[in-house]
Amino acid sequence: MQILEEIAPLLRSLAASSHVYASWGAISKATVAEEVFALGMVAQDDWAHQAVAGAVGPASAREIEAAFRPVDAEGAIELMTNLSAFDLVYSRSLLRDRDHAERAATRVAKLLGRGTSWVTNTEGMGNGRAWTPVTRHGIDVVVAGTTAEHFVILLALGDD
Repeated sequence: MQILEEIAPLLRSLAASSHVYASWGAISKATVAEEVFALGMVAQDDWAHQAVAGAVGPASAREIEAAFRPVDAEGAIELMTNLSAFDLVYSRSLLRDRDHAERAATRVAKLLGRGTSWVTNTEGMGNGRAWTPVTRHGIDVVVAGTTAEHFVILLALGDD
């Protein structure tokens, strides 16, 4: 459990903005898609006031799993950094110290190790704006890492 004890404050720090959610824990019977679905439900409830009437999103973990694309550790660090530091809708709007977010994201990836399997719902990195929704909100980006023992998830929402 020592890894989770160190990961917990790092992920809380990365999710310090109201639009970013984090989850972490020991691998159980739930898949990473099920964990993302559960976190997405929490986020959707919190953001219900922002949802467009009639908006729909994935109704199952299976739909979320279909949205996942593999990403390498470097890409996962970049995603975690950007999700924490920048607003999804107004990408030039800095929400917090980018250097801090990068240090925290790098440490999370290092703690999980080289064998971590990383996924995201985005297609392409950098200025790419293509994603497959995992919630009912206008914009959402998720990055998740799993090892044989642990998982981490960072989910950011925005409505344009």
